[in-house]
Amino acid sequence: MDGLGTELPQRTTIMWILLAAAVVFLVPTARTARRALGESGGTAAGLWAMSAVMVVLLVVVPLRVARSIQQRHTYLSDDAVTVVSGDDRRTLAFADLEEVKVRYSTRGGSVFRNEKVFLVGRSDRGERTVITVSRYYVETMQPLLRRLAVEVDQRPGLLDGDLERDYFDHALRSAP
Repeated sequence: MDGLGTELPQRTTIMWILLAAAVVFLVPTARTARRALGESGGTAAGLWAMSAVMVVLLVVVPLRVARSIQQRHTYLSDDAVTVVSGDDRRTLAFADLEEVKVRYSTRGGSVFRNEKVFLVGRSDRGERTVITVSRYYVETMQPLLRRLAVEVDQRPGLLDGDLERDYFDHALRSAP
């Protein structure tokens, strides 16, 4: 998108896992629906209800989550971070930053490793806003963390205390 800066590369691993899960779960869902065709009365009604629930929970929900991951794009410029999700666009200028928080989790191994950077500040309309940049959506956090390091060096108050500084420094050293 023009004028938004450079897009951080999307992370597609989780999207592909969700798509594969939807395809795999389509098989037992189709079997249940096919079995309902051969039944009558209460048994058929129960099987059709079970098929409907399986379609929603095991096929539609993973597909919708995969779609939302695919539609979310994060852009980094010299002046701001912009997150575009579908038609929604949220921008936070570095000059308007009030707080930076880094959180990370390694539950689920390397595939589900998740670092999050919370950028808290004021939007161009003066409203308090939080933009979250998560490794669930981007392949690498390093460009953002390096840009934030410049801001943090100039304004150490963006990190609230030594613990936040340790989290930030750890993420800067170790994040992919």
